Amino acid sequence: MGRRNTVLNMVGFFIFAMAFMIIATEATTYTVGDSFGWNTPPNETFYQDWARNKTFFLGDELIFNISGTLMASDVSKADYDNCTKVVSGIQGSGNGTVFTATLITSGPHYYICPTDDNCAKGQKFSINVESTNSGASTLQPHHSAIAQSIGIFVALALYFVTNAH
Repeated sequence: MGRRNTVLNMVGFFIFAMAFMIIATEATTYTVGDSFGWNTPPNETFYQDWARNKTFFLGDELIFNISGTLMASDVSKADYDNCTKVVSGIQGSGNGTVFTATLITSGPHYYICPTDDNCAKGQKFSINVESTNSGASTLQPHHSAIAQSIGIFVALALYFVTNAH
């Protein structure tokens, strides 16, 4: 009877561990500029300051709440540095427009507002996206982490159940 309780305790532990692994692989959603949104900033470092203390990982999402005729573009480093008015990637205009950018490649990413001189006024930021899975450079499907967790759980549970006798 003691061996059976040990097996049940181990199964319970592995269910808990699997749930933790699934939660740990969840993406984070960031609203660019927090409650200020994606607007002409009050100073030139506003968005850089917003991004500075955050760590971005593959699968995270950036939400751009756009108002007025503003736009958001993901651009090259040269276009970022020069505030080149490039309209690419996530874009659009109009009050209440919301754009989501899912971070699917690791490394540096650059975002600007190509409207008027907003980039020069500081409506831009750069981030570095870190990989969460052993140096992979592209996003692995979230479901693969769940499938791996379930597979590990099933294998361990079967091992303990068959060795319980």
